[in-house]
Amino acid sequence: MINEEKIKISFQLLKEDILSIKQDIKLLSNNENKNRIIKEEDKNIGENTADNIKNNSMNEIIKKTEYFFENKRILITGGLGFIGSNLAHRLAKLNPKSIIILDSQIPGLGANLFNIKGLEKKVKVLKGKSWDLRNIENMKKILRNTDLIFNLAGSVSHIGSKENPLFDLEINLKSHLCLLEACKQVIKETGREIKIVYAGTRDQYGKVKEKDLPVRESQAIEEVTDPQGINKNAAEFYHFWYRHSGIKSCSLRLSNIYGERHIMKDSGQGVLNWFIRQALENKNLELWGGGEVLRDFIYADDVSDALLLAMSSEKSDGQAYNIGAYRKKQGLYESLGSNITTIKSAAELVIGIAGSGKIKIINYPEDRKSLEPGHFYSDSSKIYQDLGWEPKTSFQQGLKKTIDFYKLNLKKYI
Repeated sequence: MINEEKIKISFQLLKEDILSIKQDIKLLSNNENKNRIIKEEDKNIGENTADNIKNNSMNEIIKKTEYFFENKRILITGGLGFIGSNLAHRLAKLNPKSIIILDSQIPGLGANLFNIKGLEKKVKVLKGKSWDLRNIENMKKILRNTDLIFNLAGSVSHIGSKENPLFDLEINLKSHLCLLEACKQVIKETGREIKIVYAGTRDQYGKVKEKDLPVRESQAIEEVTDPQGINKNAAEFYHFWYRHSGIKSCSLRLSNIYGERHIMKDSGQGVLNWFIRQALENKNLELWGGGEVLRDFIYADDVSDALLLAMSSEKSDGQAYNIGAYRKKQGLYESLGSNITTIKSAAELVIGIAGSGKIKIINYPEDRKSLEPGHFYSDSSKIYQDLGWEPKTSFQQGLKKTIDFYKLNLKKYI
């Protein structure tokens, strides 16, 4: 039986894609409008078909965007890390004039040369202490031949920022201020424009009350959880403030990102990748307090889409966007790709796909209680409305790809 109220998908912009849609869709037409309605005789088939429609739409948007990067000179800070290296693999296919990966390789922050395997002839890597963002003179040397900057450098360790707030201040704030100052000086010397897309974080919101979910970009900060959120907020504001110096900037506030090429040396670098390691090693996946808190998980390839869209659009200049899995469309909120789930459900899915590991429920560690923000999922309606972005990878699909990757390469990341 067709459930029209529950599953209605507008296709006004998808006429050219109709021939490629699977037979699971029936087209119903009337004089006023046309809607794709998915037949729900089998729920899974319906969900997969909906994903196909969504992906076709996103793929068309991204395809048009990709031409923007031809012959561009691109800099990726933190490019040997998780998000930066995934982006580099994507950009290498878009015929840029050059890609420079910059990474100071600070221990524990995720830099891994294996992340750019296969790109050795397509990117230039500047690594080590000499290429720390705080070295303004060296930054200026690179920036004189740079058009676009994906500023992805930094630390993502919540517990690390609590234990060593001065280090977090250096890495998540001062280093970015130094980069912006170097950009300002180069722009003054050359008269050129530089655009930066900065990687922010959901941690900027701190603890959010359930009544305020899904979190919008305008959400007031009521209670911070750690120094990382404070420093990332300040760094974002600095990016926007430097518009007076000719720097165009956009910030993407990333939620819980997962995927290939993520550090998994310890539990402080992200819960999902740590779960994957524990499962593949057939160990316990520890759920603090039962793992009942909600999170929205976003696959790394979808983050690359958002980065490309934000960089290529003038609409993004001076804007901050949530990268999450909740969105308002036609007046109604919807969760995208089953990406909003509890930590417990995520752990169970990891174990199911990996075929190993087991769950162990423990009390919340005292040193982590103050860092726990509670339920969190963000409203990504703004970037959908401005740039057309939405996550196209379901949680199960993304986890399957991720776990398959680590089954082959786990030793490179532990």
